[in-house]
Amino acid sequence: MDVETMISDPQCHACLRVAEADHRIANHLAMLGSYVRLKSSKLVQRKSTVTSEEALVLIKAIGVQIDAVSHLHRFLAGRNISDKMELYTYLATICAALRSAVDREVDISESFDRTCVIPPSYVLPVSQIVTEMMTNAIKHGKDPSGQVSLRVACRHDALGSIVIEVGDSGSGLKTQASLVGQQSLGLRIVEALTAQVKGSISYHSGPAGLSVQLTVPDVRG
Repeated sequence: MDVETMISDPQCHACLRVAEADHRIANHLAMLGSYVRLKSSKLVQRKSTVTSEEALVLIKAIGVQIDAVSHLHRFLAGRNISDKMELYTYLATICAALRSAVDREVDISESFDRTCVIPPSYVLPVSQIVTEMMTNAIKHGKDPSGQVSLRVACRHDALGSIVIEVGDSGSGLKTQASLVGQQSLGLRIVEALTAQVKGSISYHSGPAGLSVQLTVPDVRG
């Protein structure tokens, strides 16, 4: 059977779609496994005891990403397959999970442009990046009273690219070196994942706190 016949045949097309879904999910699970191993290694290397809040935040973060893989598999194996997925649904899920993971008050404001869409292959990397940005902000972005206020948003910039922003109300960074010192492993994870989605990451620090922006190409066209 030639390629054109396979594509036009409904049964063959369904098999190809499922095979592609399985291939992508296998890659995503391998990526998630690497993320969990890196995080567990970091916890083992720490000299101080891990607090229950830190452990719960990590568990919730991993749970969010497992849910993302599950949703992606259903999406890829569906009948009406699309090459674009709505970004705001994943961002809202991450916000809800991390909001429920901490004992102290964490105020998370959300502002999502619902026209922002990403390719299926970007779902897990973007989820991991945003989760890393938010968990780091929960840990380091406390205001003078000890509370954390986060801003999570996605929008299109002037060039049409998607900008995902996580901002906190902490004291910001004194130097760029202090960022590396705070999250050397997390920073490496974010940089590696950003390269996978052909994006860029930037850090903007000031008296009002730290804002981290992930920019990825637009795929609406």
